[in-house]
Amino acid sequence: MTQDNFNNPINPTNFYKSLGLSEIAGNKRKINKILRLASFSPDFSFETAKDKKGRIFFDRYKYIGNGFGVNVIGYRKTRKNKEGQQVEKHVVMDWGIFAQGHSDIAVSNAFIDMDEYQLGYCFSEDAKSGNAFEFRINNMLQLHEKYKKLQNLDEVMQFENEISYVNTAMLMLYGTVLLPVDKSDPENWHNPEEQLQRDLLSKARAGDAFAEFSLAAMAANQEQELRERLQTEDLLSVFEGYFLNMTEQSGIFSILAEITHVEEIINPESGEALYRLVLDITDTTSTAYINQKDLIGYPIVGMRLMGIGLLQGIIRM
Repeated sequence: MTQDNFNNPINPTNFYKSLGLSEIAGNKRKINKILRLASFSPDFSFETAKDKKGRIFFDRYKYIGNGFGVNVIGYRKTRKNKEGQQVEKHVVMDWGIFAQGHSDIAVSNAFIDMDEYQLGYCFSEDAKSGNAFEFRINNMLQLHEKYKKLQNLDEVMQFENEISYVNTAMLMLYGTVLLPVDKSDPENWHNPEEQLQRDLLSKARAGDAFAEFSLAAMAANQEQELRERLQTEDLLSVFEGYFLNMTEQSGIFSILAEITHVEEIINPESGEALYRLVLDITDTTSTAYINQKDLIGYPIVGMRLMGIGLLQGIIRM
């Protein structure tokens, strides 16, 4: 996730605080130390083939904490120095942050697109729940190399159809801990209709026209029921969770999710305390990182998290 040319009304550097990096980012001496480590001692990296100008572009990643770190983007090129010796020059063009989820997510119907600033986004469906979502792609340089080898649109579509796993994490701008929905009320708890909906979704993906019609009818009925309930009930008691994309091709979501696991972690460079949470967002499992200063309330398993975050991650190759 790079910091420049981010086409979104929310300043991208605000998300640095989710990993305890906002103050370090403004300190030239401290950030240069971390970026040098990422440049010359990365934990993993991606590179392109040499271009016509002799440049090899790289994207290098360095962990600085438990599951998160920084990346640098640039290129290296061999040239002769004044003594006529071959030396390699490294140029850093940009840098950003990344975070990993607790586990990979199985996906289907993946589609990759780029915005006007050449930032990549993956649009896909959670294979388990059927929820559609998008995220900012961190390993876009690796994907570029794959796309260069594809000869036509059919090969591109085949490549994207074969994408089956991604790893994502949400960088939270802020959040609030809420009480769970009262599940003593059968209407607010899981029911057989949810399993039926999943079964129909599976059949619809396989091309079953009747399943598609049934899903559309169920959606219309659910919408009508929600409209009626919202006339007399509070929004947060009607919705157990939601996952709403705020701006297309941004990866920024407003969420309401159940907390299923809580970890307290520290950014060793800044000393700031963070939470790493596993969430259930309408049956989609996700990981969220949030600065403890930006969370109202104390996260406990079974409670809910409401807030805004940036979903970013990698496509497993």
